[in-house]
Amino acid sequence: MFKKQLGISSCLQPEDFELIFESLMTHSKDGLFVVNRDGMVVMVNRATEKMFEFQKKDVLGRNVRELVKEGFYEPSVSLKVIRQKKAISLIQTTRYQKKILSTGIPIFDDHREVRFVLVNDRDISHINMLAHSLYPEELPEEALRMDFSDVDLASTELEKMVVKSPAMIKVIQTVIQAAKFDVPMILTGDSGVGKSMIARLIHQLSRRRNYPFVDLNCAAITPSLIESELFGHESGAFTGASATGKKGLFETAHDGTLFLDEIGEIPLPIQVKFLKFLETMEMIRVGGTCPVKINTRVIVATNRDLEQMVANGAFRQDLYFRLNVVPITIPPLSERLEDIVPLALSFLDRFNQEFQTQKEFSQTVCQVLSQYHFPGNVRELENLVRRLVTMTEKDFIDLEDLPPMLAGVDLKKLSREQQGAGHQDEVAAFEYRKLKDAVDRHGSQRKAAQALGISQSTLSRKLNLGK
Repeated sequence: MFKKQLGISSCLQPEDFELIFESLMTHSKDGLFVVNRDGMVVMVNRATEKMFEFQKKDVLGRNVRELVKEGFYEPSVSLKVIRQKKAISLIQTTRYQKKILSTGIPIFDDHREVRFVLVNDRDISHINMLAHSLYPEELPEEALRMDFSDVDLASTELEKMVVKSPAMIKVIQTVIQAAKFDVPMILTGDSGVGKSMIARLIHQLSRRRNYPFVDLNCAAITPSLIESELFGHESGAFTGASATGKKGLFETAHDGTLFLDEIGEIPLPIQVKFLKFLETMEMIRVGGTCPVKINTRVIVATNRDLEQMVANGAFRQDLYFRLNVVPITIPPLSERLEDIVPLALSFLDRFNQEFQTQKEFSQTVCQVLSQYHFPGNVRELENLVRRLVTMTEKDFIDLEDLPPMLAGVDLKKLSREQQGAGHQDEVAAFEYRKLKDAVDRHGSQRKAAQALGISQSTLSRKLNLGK
Protein backbone atom coordinates (compact mmCIF):
# COMPACT_ATOMS: atom_id res chain seq x y z
CA MET A 1 0.00 0.00 0.00
CA PHE A 2 2.84 2.40 0.93
CA LYS A 3 4.58 1.78 -2.40
CA LYS A 4 1.42 2.50 -4.35
CA GLN A 5 0.91 5.78 -2.49
CA LEU A 6 4.41 6.81 -3.49
CA GLY A 7 3.91 5.72 -7.08
CA ILE A 8 6.36 2.81 -6.73
CA SER A 9 5.91 -0.49 -8.54
CA SER A 10 5.52 -3.54 -6.28
CA CYS A 11 7.95 -5.45 -8.51
CA LEU A 12 10.91 -3.50 -7.10
CA GLN A 13 13.15 -5.44 -4.73
CA PRO A 14 15.03 -3.93 -1.74
CA GLU A 15 18.31 -4.07 -3.65
CA ASP A 16 16.63 -2.14 -6.48
CA PHE A 17 15.98 0.78 -4.14
CA GLU A 18 19.67 0.87 -3.23
CA LEU A 19 20.68 0.79 -6.90
CA ILE A 20 18.25 3.55 -7.87
CA PHE A 21 19.23 5.68 -4.87
CA GLU A 22 22.94 5.33 -5.65
CA SER A 23 22.30 6.32 -9.27
CA LEU A 24 20.33 9.41 -8.19
CA MET A 25 23.09 10.51 -5.83
CA THR A 26 25.75 9.95 -8.48
CA HIS A 27 24.14 11.24 -11.66
CA SER A 28 21.51 13.82 -10.64
CA LYS A 29 22.33 17.25 -12.04
CA ASP A 30 20.55 18.85 -9.08
CA GLY A 31 22.33 19.06 -5.76
CA LEU A 32 20.95 16.71 -3.08
CA PHE A 33 21.92 17.52 0.49
CA VAL A 34 20.48 15.83 3.62
CA VAL A 35 20.79 16.90 7.26
CA ASN A 36 19.30 15.38 10.39
CA ARG A 37 17.07 17.14 12.93
CA ASP A 38 20.14 18.55 14.70
CA GLY A 39 21.51 20.09 11.52
CA MET A 40 24.22 17.47 11.02
CA VAL A 41 25.10 16.73 7.39
CA VAL A 42 24.43 13.05 6.67
CA MET A 43 24.39 12.89 2.88
CA VAL A 44 25.82 14.88 -0.07
CA ASN A 45 25.75 14.03 -3.78
CA ARG A 46 28.31 14.83 -6.48
CA ALA A 47 26.31 17.70 -7.96
CA THR A 48 26.34 19.45 -4.58
CA GLU A 49 30.11 19.04 -4.32
CA LYS A 50 30.57 20.66 -7.72
CA MET A 51 27.97 23.37 -7.16
CA PHE A 52 29.33 24.53 -3.79
CA GLU A 53 32.94 23.68 -4.68
CA PHE A 54 33.72 21.54 -1.66
CA GLN A 55 34.37 17.84 -1.11
CA LYS A 56 31.95 15.66 0.85
CA LYS A 57 34.69 14.74 3.34
CA ASP A 58 34.81 18.43 4.30
CA VAL A 59 31.12 18.58 5.29
CA LEU A 60 29.84 15.10 6.17
CA GLY A 61 29.27 14.75 9.91
CA ARG A 62 29.51 18.48 10.46
CA ASN A 63 26.76 20.83 11.58
CA VAL A 64 25.44 23.28 9.01
CA ARG A 65 25.78 26.04 11.62
CA GLU A 66 29.55 25.53 11.44
CA LEU A 67 29.51 25.55 7.64
CA VAL A 68 27.64 28.87 7.57
CA LYS A 69 29.97 30.34 10.19
CA GLU A 70 33.02 29.30 8.16
CA GLY A 71 31.63 30.84 5.01
CA PHE A 72 30.78 27.74 2.95
CA TYR A 73 27.43 29.35 2.09
CA GLU A 74 24.67 31.49 3.54
CA PRO A 75 21.92 31.41 4.67
CA SER A 76 21.02 27.80 5.58
CA VAL A 77 17.69 26.66 4.22
CA SER A 78 17.86 23.42 6.26
CA LEU A 79 17.99 25.34 9.56
CA LYS A 80 14.93 27.35 8.54
CA VAL A 81 13.07 24.15 7.68
CA ILE A 82 13.97 22.59 11.05
CA ARG A 83 12.68 25.67 12.87
CA GLN A 84 9.53 26.25 10.83
CA LYS A 85 8.71 22.57 10.05
CA LYS A 86 7.66 23.30 6.48
CA ALA A 87 9.16 23.33 2.98
CA ILE A 88 11.09 26.51 2.22
CA SER A 89 12.80 27.85 -0.90
CA LEU A 90 15.44 30.55 -0.86
CA ILE A 91 18.59 31.65 -2.68
CA GLN A 92 21.87 30.68 -1.01
CA THR A 93 25.20 32.33 -1.82
CA THR A 94 28.31 30.16 -1.84
CA ARG A 95 31.77 31.24 -0.69
CA TYR A 96 32.60 31.88 -4.37
CA GLN A 97 29.48 34.06 -4.80
CA LYS A 98 27.46 31.54 -6.78
CA LYS A 99 23.71 31.90 -6.49
CA ILE A 100 21.97 28.61 -5.61
CA LEU A 101 18.20 28.13 -5.55
CA SER A 102 17.72 25.79 -2.58
CA THR A 103 14.49 24.07 -1.59
CA GLY A 104 14.44 22.35 1.80
CA ILE A 105 11.81 19.64 2.37
CA PRO A 106 11.11 18.30 5.88
CA ILE A 107 10.94 14.54 6.38
CA PHE A 108 8.79 13.83 9.46
CA ASP A 109 8.79 10.92 11.89
CA ASP A 110 5.63 9.26 13.26
CA HIS A 111 5.20 12.08 15.78
CA ARG A 112 5.29 14.81 13.11
CA GLU A 113 8.72 15.93 14.25
CA VAL A 114 11.38 16.75 11.68
CA ARG A 115 13.71 13.77 11.34
CA PHE A 116 15.64 14.84 8.24
CA VAL A 117 15.71 17.73 5.79
CA LEU A 118 16.23 17.00 2.09
CA VAL A 119 17.65 20.00 0.23
CA ASN A 120 17.44 20.24 -3.54
CA ASP A 121 19.89 22.74 -5.08
CA ARG A 122 19.97 24.35 -8.53
CA ASP A 123 22.73 26.73 -9.69
CA ILE A 124 21.06 29.91 -10.98
CA SER A 125 24.16 32.12 -11.24
CA HIS A 126 23.81 32.17 -15.01
CA ILE A 127 20.24 33.45 -14.74
CA ASN A 128 21.25 36.07 -12.19
CA MET A 129 24.02 37.38 -14.45
CA LEU A 130 21.66 37.40 -17.43
CA ALA A 131 19.06 39.40 -15.53
CA HIS A 132 21.61 42.03 -14.51
CA SER A 133 22.69 42.48 -18.12
CA LEU A 134 19.23 42.97 -19.60
CA TYR A 135 18.92 46.75 -19.29
CA PRO A 136 16.89 47.01 -16.06
CA GLU A 137 15.49 50.36 -17.14
CA GLU A 138 13.76 48.59 -20.03
CA LEU A 139 12.97 45.35 -18.24
CA PRO A 140 11.63 46.09 -14.75
CA GLU A 141 11.86 43.53 -11.98
CA GLU A 142 8.27 42.43 -12.56
CA ALA A 143 9.12 41.41 -16.12
CA LEU A 144 11.91 39.14 -14.93
CA ARG A 145 10.05 37.60 -12.05
CA MET A 146 8.51 34.91 -14.24
CA ASP A 147 11.99 33.61 -15.08
CA PHE A 148 12.96 33.09 -11.47
CA SER A 149 9.66 31.56 -10.43
CA ASP A 150 10.02 28.97 -13.20
CA VAL A 151 13.75 28.48 -12.79
CA ASP A 152 13.56 24.67 -12.65
CA LEU A 153 11.85 24.64 -16.05
CA ALA A 154 13.80 27.28 -17.91
CA SER A 155 17.27 27.23 -16.40
CA THR A 156 18.44 24.22 -18.41
CA GLU A 157 18.21 26.35 -21.56
CA LEU A 158 19.34 29.61 -19.94
CA GLU A 159 22.39 27.81 -18.60
CA LYS A 160 23.61 27.25 -22.15
CA MET A 161 23.40 30.91 -23.06
CA VAL A 162 26.50 33.08 -22.98
CA VAL A 163 25.39 36.69 -23.21
CA LYS A 164 28.03 39.41 -23.04
CA SER A 165 27.73 41.42 -26.26
CA PRO A 166 25.14 44.19 -26.68
CA ALA A 167 23.92 42.45 -29.85
CA MET A 168 23.04 39.22 -28.01
CA ILE A 169 21.63 41.06 -25.01
CA LYS A 170 19.16 42.70 -27.39
CA VAL A 171 18.24 39.28 -28.83
CA ILE A 172 17.60 37.81 -25.36
CA GLN A 173 15.53 40.87 -24.42
CA THR A 174 13.26 40.23 -27.39
CA VAL A 175 13.11 36.50 -26.66
CA ILE A 176 12.03 36.99 -23.04
CA GLN A 177 9.32 39.43 -24.05
CA ALA A 178 8.04 37.49 -27.08
CA ALA A 179 8.08 34.09 -25.38
CA LYS A 180 5.07 35.06 -23.29
CA PHE A 181 2.80 35.54 -26.33
CA ASP A 182 1.57 32.87 -28.74
CA VAL A 183 2.67 34.44 -32.00
CA PRO A 184 4.67 32.99 -34.90
CA MET A 185 8.32 33.98 -35.09
CA ILE A 186 11.08 33.97 -37.70
CA LEU A 187 14.67 33.47 -36.54
CA THR A 188 17.25 34.54 -39.11
CA GLY A 189 21.00 34.22 -39.02
CA ASP A 190 23.96 32.44 -40.57
CA SER A 191 24.43 28.73 -40.14
CA GLY A 192 25.79 27.85 -36.72
CA VAL A 193 24.77 31.01 -34.84
CA GLY A 194 22.45 29.10 -32.48
CA LYS A 195 18.95 29.48 -33.95
CA SER A 196 17.75 26.13 -32.60
CA MET A 197 18.97 27.05 -29.11
CA ILE A 198 17.05 30.33 -29.24
CA ALA A 199 13.92 28.48 -30.41
CA ARG A 200 14.18 26.03 -27.52
CA LEU A 201 14.72 28.91 -25.08
CA ILE A 202 11.54 30.59 -26.37
CA HIS A 203 9.63 27.36 -25.79
CA GLN A 204 11.00 26.90 -22.27
CA LEU A 205 10.11 30.46 -21.30
CA SER A 206 6.59 30.18 -22.71
CA ARG A 207 3.39 28.79 -21.22
CA ARG A 208 3.82 25.77 -23.51
CA ARG A 209 7.01 24.58 -21.78
CA ASN A 210 5.34 21.49 -20.27
CA TYR A 211 4.26 20.31 -23.71
CA PRO A 212 6.28 18.96 -26.65
CA PHE A 213 9.04 20.86 -28.42
CA VAL A 214 9.30 19.32 -31.89
CA ASP A 215 11.91 20.38 -34.43
CA LEU A 216 12.55 19.59 -38.09
CA ASN A 217 15.25 20.66 -40.51
CA CYS A 218 13.23 21.09 -43.68
CA ALA A 219 16.37 20.82 -45.84
CA ALA A 220 16.90 17.27 -44.56
CA ILE A 221 13.54 16.03 -45.94
CA THR A 222 12.92 15.40 -49.62
CA PRO A 223 10.19 17.63 -51.16
CA SER A 224 8.02 14.59 -51.88
CA LEU A 225 7.92 13.57 -48.19
CA ILE A 226 7.78 16.89 -46.41
CA GLU A 227 3.99 17.22 -46.65
CA SER A 228 3.49 13.84 -45.01
CA GLU A 229 6.12 14.67 -42.39
CA LEU A 230 4.40 17.91 -41.42
CA PHE A 231 0.70 17.03 -41.81
CA GLY A 232 0.72 13.26 -41.43
CA HIS A 233 -1.14 10.82 -43.65
CA GLU A 234 -4.06 8.42 -43.60
CA SER A 235 -3.77 4.68 -44.14
CA GLY A 236 -2.71 3.86 -47.71
CA ALA A 237 -2.49 7.52 -48.74
CA PHE A 238 0.48 6.78 -51.02
CA THR A 239 2.88 3.98 -51.89
CA GLY A 240 4.87 3.11 -48.81
CA ALA A 241 2.49 4.87 -46.43
CA SER A 242 1.92 3.29 -43.03
CA ALA A 243 -1.01 0.88 -42.97
CA THR A 244 -2.30 2.54 -39.82
CA GLY A 245 -1.66 6.12 -40.88
CA LYS A 246 0.71 8.51 -39.15
CA LYS A 247 0.55 11.72 -37.18
CA GLY A 248 2.39 14.70 -38.62
CA LEU A 249 4.63 17.02 -36.68
CA PHE A 250 1.89 19.62 -36.29
CA GLU A 251 -0.17 17.05 -34.39
CA THR A 252 2.84 15.77 -32.46
CA ALA A 253 3.52 19.31 -31.25
CA HIS A 254 -0.10 19.86 -30.14
CA ASP A 255 -0.19 22.36 -27.23
CA GLY A 256 3.58 22.75 -27.64
CA THR A 257 5.97 24.30 -30.13
CA LEU A 258 6.96 23.26 -33.65
CA PHE A 259 10.32 24.60 -34.79
CA LEU A 260 10.99 24.42 -38.52
CA ASP A 261 14.57 25.17 -39.49
CA GLU A 262 15.48 26.05 -43.08
CA ILE A 263 11.90 27.10 -43.77
CA GLY A 264 12.92 28.43 -47.18
CA GLU A 265 13.29 24.84 -48.42
CA ILE A 266 9.54 24.10 -48.22
CA PRO A 267 8.05 23.73 -51.75
CA LEU A 268 5.49 26.32 -52.85
CA PRO A 269 2.51 23.88 -52.89
CA ILE A 270 3.20 22.96 -49.25
CA GLN A 271 3.51 26.66 -48.38
CA VAL A 272 -0.15 27.07 -49.37
CA LYS A 273 -1.22 24.34 -46.95
CA PHE A 274 1.06 25.74 -44.26
CA LEU A 275 -0.52 29.20 -44.62
CA LYS A 276 -4.02 27.76 -44.31
CA PHE A 277 -3.03 26.02 -41.07
CA LEU A 278 -1.66 29.27 -39.60
CA GLU A 279 -4.91 31.06 -40.47
CA THR A 280 -7.34 28.41 -39.22
CA MET A 281 -5.24 26.23 -36.87
CA GLU A 282 -6.74 23.28 -38.73
CA MET A 283 -5.01 20.77 -40.99
CA ILE A 284 -5.91 17.77 -43.11
CA ARG A 285 -3.70 14.71 -43.30
CA VAL A 286 -2.43 13.55 -46.68
CA GLY A 287 -5.16 11.31 -48.12
CA GLY A 288 -7.68 12.53 -45.57
CA THR A 289 -10.84 14.62 -45.78
CA CYS A 290 -11.57 15.60 -42.19
CA PRO A 291 -9.86 18.71 -40.74
CA VAL A 292 -8.07 18.30 -37.44
CA LYS A 293 -7.97 21.19 -34.95
CA ILE A 294 -4.42 21.75 -33.66
CA ASN A 295 -3.07 24.15 -31.06
CA THR A 296 0.60 24.51 -31.98
CA ARG A 297 2.92 27.48 -31.84
CA VAL A 298 5.19 27.77 -34.88
CA ILE A 299 8.74 29.13 -34.87
CA VAL A 300 10.69 29.04 -38.13
CA ALA A 301 14.32 29.76 -38.96
CA THR A 302 16.40 30.36 -42.04
CA ASN A 303 19.86 31.45 -43.12
CA ARG A 304 18.45 32.68 -46.43
CA ASP A 305 17.02 36.08 -47.35
CA LEU A 306 13.26 35.39 -47.30
CA GLU A 307 12.42 38.88 -48.55
CA GLN A 308 14.56 38.27 -51.62
CA MET A 309 12.94 34.84 -52.05
CA VAL A 310 9.54 36.56 -51.95
CA ALA A 311 10.71 39.01 -54.62
CA ASN A 312 11.92 36.09 -56.74
CA GLY A 313 8.67 34.16 -56.32
CA ALA A 314 10.36 31.32 -54.38
CA PHE A 315 8.49 32.05 -51.15
CA ARG A 316 4.88 33.16 -50.75
CA GLN A 317 4.49 36.76 -49.66
CA ASP A 318 1.33 36.08 -47.63
CA LEU A 319 3.05 33.24 -45.75
CA TYR A 320 6.07 35.42 -45.08
CA PHE A 321 3.91 38.19 -43.59
CA ARG A 322 1.92 35.65 -41.55
CA LEU A 323 5.10 34.19 -40.04
CA ASN A 324 7.01 37.43 -39.59
CA VAL A 325 5.13 38.68 -36.52
CA VAL A 326 8.24 38.81 -34.32
CA PRO A 327 11.43 38.72 -36.41
CA ILE A 328 14.66 37.99 -34.55
CA THR A 329 18.02 38.23 -36.24
CA ILE A 330 20.86 36.42 -34.48
CA PRO A 331 24.14 38.13 -35.35
CA PRO A 332 27.19 36.12 -36.47
CA LEU A 333 30.00 35.59 -33.99
CA SER A 334 32.14 38.09 -35.90
CA GLU A 335 29.68 40.81 -34.81
CA ARG A 336 29.66 39.83 -31.14
CA LEU A 337 33.34 39.49 -30.33
CA GLU A 338 32.65 39.91 -26.61
CA ASP A 339 30.95 36.50 -26.62
CA ILE A 340 33.85 34.52 -28.11
CA VAL A 341 36.05 34.01 -25.05
CA PRO A 342 33.15 33.43 -22.59
CA LEU A 343 31.67 30.92 -25.05
CA ALA A 344 35.05 29.20 -25.46
CA LEU A 345 35.48 28.95 -21.68
CA SER A 346 31.94 27.62 -21.34
CA PHE A 347 32.66 24.91 -23.92
CA LEU A 348 35.98 24.19 -22.22
CA ASP A 349 34.24 23.60 -18.91
CA ARG A 350 31.63 21.34 -20.54
CA PHE A 351 34.18 19.22 -22.37
CA ASN A 352 36.42 18.99 -19.31
CA GLN A 353 33.47 17.44 -17.51
CA GLU A 354 32.53 15.21 -20.43
CA PHE A 355 36.05 13.87 -21.02
CA GLN A 356 37.18 14.10 -17.37
CA THR A 357 40.07 16.43 -18.17
CA GLN A 358 41.43 19.63 -16.58
CA LYS A 359 42.50 21.64 -19.59
CA GLU A 360 43.03 25.41 -19.44
CA PHE A 361 43.56 28.12 -22.06
CA SER A 362 46.49 30.50 -21.87
CA GLN A 363 45.65 34.19 -22.08
CA THR A 364 47.34 34.30 -25.49
CA VAL A 365 44.99 31.59 -26.78
CA CYS A 366 42.00 33.60 -25.57
CA GLN A 367 43.33 36.70 -27.35
CA VAL A 368 43.81 34.77 -30.60
CA LEU A 369 40.31 33.30 -30.39
CA SER A 370 38.83 36.74 -29.81
CA GLN A 371 40.35 37.99 -33.11
CA TYR A 372 39.41 35.06 -35.34
CA HIS A 373 36.40 35.64 -37.61
CA PHE A 374 34.81 32.14 -37.12
CA PRO A 375 32.95 31.71 -40.41
CA GLY A 376 31.21 28.67 -38.91
CA ASN A 377 30.05 30.77 -35.95
CA VAL A 378 29.28 29.19 -32.56
CA ARG A 379 29.25 25.68 -34.00
CA GLU A 380 32.79 26.13 -35.34
CA LEU A 381 34.00 27.48 -31.99
CA GLU A 382 32.41 24.56 -30.15
CA ASN A 383 34.07 22.03 -32.45
CA LEU A 384 37.42 23.81 -32.09
CA VAL A 385 37.29 23.64 -28.29
CA ARG A 386 36.31 19.96 -28.43
CA ARG A 387 39.31 19.33 -30.68
CA LEU A 388 41.71 21.19 -28.38
CA VAL A 389 40.47 19.35 -25.29
CA THR A 390 40.72 15.91 -26.86
CA MET A 391 43.83 16.30 -28.98
CA THR A 392 46.12 18.39 -26.73
CA GLU A 393 48.17 16.14 -24.47
CA LYS A 394 49.15 18.71 -21.84
CA ASP A 395 46.68 20.47 -19.57
CA PHE A 396 47.77 24.01 -20.45
CA ILE A 397 46.62 24.81 -24.00
CA ASP A 398 48.94 27.41 -25.55
CA LEU A 399 49.59 29.06 -28.89
CA GLU A 400 51.43 26.12 -30.48
CA ASP A 401 48.40 23.88 -29.84
CA LEU A 402 46.09 25.93 -32.07
CA PRO A 403 45.26 24.53 -35.53
CA PRO A 404 46.63 26.08 -38.76
CA MET A 405 43.37 27.90 -39.51
CA LEU A 406 44.22 30.34 -36.72
CA ALA A 407 47.70 31.03 -38.05
CA GLY A 408 46.39 34.06 -39.90
CA VAL A 409 45.61 35.89 -36.67
CA ASP A 410 48.26 38.58 -36.32
CA LEU A 411 49.49 38.70 -32.74
CA LYS A 412 51.52 41.80 -33.57
CA LYS A 413 48.26 43.70 -33.74
CA LEU A 414 47.91 43.26 -30.02
CA SER A 415 49.07 46.41 -28.29
CA ARG A 416 51.81 46.19 -25.69
CA GLU A 417 49.22 47.20 -23.14
CA GLN A 418 47.07 44.20 -24.10
CA GLN A 419 50.05 41.86 -23.97
CA GLY A 420 51.05 43.19 -20.55
CA ALA A 421 47.50 42.86 -19.32
CA GLY A 422 47.44 39.32 -20.70
CA HIS A 423 50.56 38.42 -18.69
CA GLN A 424 49.07 39.96 -15.56
CA ASP A 425 45.84 38.04 -16.13
CA GLU A 426 47.75 34.76 -16.42
CA VAL A 427 49.59 35.48 -13.16
CA ALA A 428 46.29 36.39 -11.47
CA ALA A 429 44.65 33.23 -12.81
CA PHE A 430 47.56 31.14 -11.50
CA GLU A 431 47.28 32.76 -8.06
CA TYR A 432 43.50 32.24 -8.06
CA ARG A 433 43.87 28.52 -8.81
CA LYS A 434 46.42 28.11 -6.03
CA LEU A 435 44.26 29.95 -3.49
CA LYS A 436 41.17 28.02 -4.53
CA ASP A 437 43.05 24.72 -4.21
CA ALA A 438 44.11 25.75 -0.70
CA VAL A 439 40.51 26.48 0.31
CA ASP A 440 39.36 23.15 -1.13
CA ARG A 441 42.17 21.32 0.66
CA HIS A 442 41.59 22.93 4.06
CA GLY A 443 37.80 23.08 3.85
CA SER A 444 37.24 26.77 4.57
CA GLN A 445 38.65 30.19 3.81
CA ARG A 446 39.57 30.71 7.46
CA LYS A 447 41.69 27.56 7.68
CA ALA A 448 43.27 28.17 4.28
CA ALA A 449 44.20 31.73 5.23
CA GLN A 450 45.83 30.48 8.44
CA ALA A 451 47.84 27.88 6.51
CA LEU A 452 48.95 30.48 3.93
CA GLY A 453 49.84 33.08 6.55
CA ILE A 454 47.44 35.74 5.25
CA SER A 455 44.21 37.24 6.56
CA GLN A 456 40.86 35.77 5.58
CA SER A 457 39.78 39.14 4.15
CA THR A 458 42.86 39.21 1.88
CA LEU A 459 42.17 35.66 0.74
CA SER A 460 38.51 36.45 0.04
CA ARG A 461 39.43 39.62 -1.88
CA LYS A 462 41.97 37.80 -4.07
CA LEU A 463 39.48 35.03 -4.83
CA ASN A 464 36.84 37.55 -5.89
CA LEU A 465 39.34 39.43 -8.09
CA GLY A 466 40.47 36.21 -9.75
CA LYS A 467 37.06 35.14 -10.96
